[in-house]
Amino acid sequence: MYWEAARKPIPKNKTRVLTKPILTKNTVKKLISTLILITLLSFKVANNRSVYNIPLKASAVCAADQDMDGDMDIYTEHIFDSETQWRGTYILQNDGFGHFSYMDSLYSSTGMHDIYVDTIFNNTYPEIVSGGEGYVNFLSYDGENYSQTRFFMGLHINSFNIGDVDNNGHIDVVFISNQERYWGIIYNQGDGNFTAPEYFDLSYPPTDIACDDLNSDGRDDIVITGSKCEIYFSAETGFETQLLQENAFNVKIADFDSDGDNDIIAFTDAYVMSFVYLYENQGNNIFNPINNFNINEGCSNFVVDDFNNDSLPDVLFVIHFNQGGYLLYNNQGNFQFDEPQIIDITYYGEGWRSTYCADMDGNSYADIITTWKSLDTSYVPSILKILFNNGLGNFVDNPLTSIENNPISNRTSFKNYPNPFKTSTTFEFTINKISNIEIIVYNLQGKLIKNLVNKNMEAGTHKVKWGGFNNVSQACKPNTYIAQLKVNGSLQQSIKLIIH
Repeated sequence: MYWEAARKPIPKNKTRVLTKPILTKNTVKKLISTLILITLLSFKVANNRSVYNIPLKASAVCAADQDMDGDMDIYTEHIFDSETQWRGTYILQNDGFGHFSYMDSLYSSTGMHDIYVDTIFNNTYPEIVSGGEGYVNFLSYDGENYSQTRFFMGLHINSFNIGDVDNNGHIDVVFISNQERYWGIIYNQGDGNFTAPEYFDLSYPPTDIACDDLNSDGRDDIVITGSKCEIYFSAETGFETQLLQENAFNVKIADFDSDGDNDIIAFTDAYVMSFVYLYENQGNNIFNPINNFNINEGCSNFVVDDFNNDSLPDVLFVIHFNQGGYLLYNNQGNFQFDEPQIIDITYYGEGWRSTYCADMDGNSYADIITTWKSLDTSYVPSILKILFNNGLGNFVDNPLTSIENNPISNRTSFKNYPNPFKTSTTFEFTINKISNIEIIVYNLQGKLIKNLVNKNMEAGTHKVKWGGFNNVSQACKPNTYIAQLKVNGSLQQSIKLIIH
């Protein structure tokens, strides 16, 4: 069945906004009181290198390479706090070895539990994408200053996601309204503008939305959960719907069996128990339920990432805040999972805990980033904690790389050409003795794309060609990527790649 967009009028007092105020550091300082300056700029790092002070009321966290230097920086999103009179985005800069310091704070209208960083407007640096009060906010960075652009999504929007739904090479925005019972989309026109919103009515209040390509046609599809879990396949003529199941709370899209196509994982919470549903992609828009299992814990959400570098997505469940930390299910292939690993984390009486996973210290293993939020900030600390993955199944308090072990003066030169490229690029580097060489390609969010090289090489100059395919032989979409060169396990240099 194909659905036509049901247009809903934009209220006169909610017309689409397109503004570009320049948010220089001086402007930000004028907007924030002395108290918030003290809170934001008196940045203190804990002795164990894993705990950092951040502003109050963090509602979301993510990681990406903001300054394009090859390592993952951290972004936290904050709702309005009456004590400090501040809300917005806070950025921590990575020194390349998992140590962080204050980079910037940007006052903006926020409030959702969603924050993304991606190339939206084809600028040199990626955009920070957040949402609040019915708008999606884009913060663009030019290497010195930020500019803000806002576009109207709709009334009572509670969550949004991003993806290239119409396959025009530009990231679009999809969103849901739990209260109004609809989902919608604004299309990126590629010239710095988005279309007016298109809306699609639902018979139930939606709770989550995921966006990725489910049938390898280049168009990102949409999965929505609530009292139903439905797929909306994107086609040139509209959206084709398919019901997966009744009742689901959260949903993610990933290739769980590494066969080159994306599968679906849905999740329902009963507070004292959680139910997990896996759907295997059979091709031809067919998804079969497989290996559903129960968790004897109540969970509020989950994250999908590869924690043991076997190219299989694992699942990290966030246990209810007053009951524990995390449960990590390692993927054994064929939709089978190990017994869960319990990862403890302190409960502070928070009402919300945000989680994001990416390699923060350059050891090639996904780490866990956590923030806490409560409306009563008198007893919930304004901190961010990183659990560093040591690659041996443990999460520790210190980064696994260090500046001392990676002196800049000894680093190996690393370059590629052509760059940007369409079909292939060649990496070139020189080593002065037999060494173990790794070349790894990531996207801007720190997700592994391609293990290009991992072997011993003789002394001399070497060239390695990459055809722009990921680990499951799929062509990478046009976007910005990061390539890293490691020599004997030490990160030597990172370079930015652009695929047209």
